[in-house]
Amino acid sequence: MKRFRRLLVDVDALAAVHPALEQALDLAERCRARVRIVDVLPDVPHGARRFVTRVVERELVEDRRSRLAAIAHGHTQGVPRSTSVLRGKPATALIDEVRRGKHDLLVRSHQRDLDPEPRPFGPIDMRLLRLCPCPVWLIGPLRFEAPVRIVACVDVGAPDPEHQALNDVITETALMLREVTDGTLTLLHAWAPFGESLLESRLSAAELGELTATTRRTAADGMSAFLRRLGPRGTGLRVELLKGEPEDVIPGFARGDKADVVVMGTVARAGLSGALIGNTAERVLRRLHGSVLAIKPPGFVSPIVRPRHAAARRRRRTRSG
Repeated sequence: MKRFRRLLVDVDALAAVHPALEQALDLAERCRARVRIVDVLPDVPHGARRFVTRVVERELVEDRRSRLAAIAHGHTQGVPRSTSVLRGKPATALIDEVRRGKHDLLVRSHQRDLDPEPRPFGPIDMRLLRLCPCPVWLIGPLRFEAPVRIVACVDVGAPDPEHQALNDVITETALMLREVTDGTLTLLHAWAPFGESLLESRLSAAELGELTATTRRTAADGMSAFLRRLGPRGTGLRVELLKGEPEDVIPGFARGDKADVVVMGTVARAGLSGALIGNTAERVLRRLHGSVLAIKPPGFVSPIVRPRHAAARRRRRTRSG
């Protein structure tokens, strides 16, 4: 079973605590992985250059580097680690570093769980969920307690091969996570009769009941077929088939089950622009608290282009014209 080997951890070097780093180092130790710890310092805007001179800028960078080094060496795990201060727009700089270092997991913190009312992930989180070429693990502020409770969200009723392949990657990742953390894993599928609220006034109670029963059987058959394909790897899995829309079922189940991490797919189609989160995933993420491990479909290619690659493409287009 493939494990993560190169972790990129985005931290705020000015913060007092670093739950993402703690969790990443623990995972890296279990996977025997390397960790690169980074912080992103935005470029100085033109309007501020009068006040933030090159000397001051260098001092800011060096201060951030020294803080990162202290943070990295302040943890005792025997994990190979390195640090770097990145520059530029945070999401773009992180994606570029993922590519450069061939990282297979990006980990960063979010503080949404500290708010009394649910609110969406921030703009950097959402951009990474849309565009980062590797899985993104957004860590909440609460440290996991053993055994880690993992929920993997799959759509076993999806007929297209792309969604089926995404189901496979979600489940394989969740199984690996269960193995390395000695955790528990629930495979969750939300199902709902087509147009139930619209059809209530147009179908008899018997017809609506038959539609619901048929939809439930289809979901159960799809899950049974999916589990057969897993074979022995599915041993010990808890399976939940819950009636309702995913944006209601998934956050509600995760909250009630006290899930430590929800593993789910985000990008709807890898073959289009690669820049859009599926509508269902976006609605789920608006209401989901806790830690989320977001998986891209096989073959996903980020549309973010490195600046030098973009320049090279422009030169080629100029020459060909």
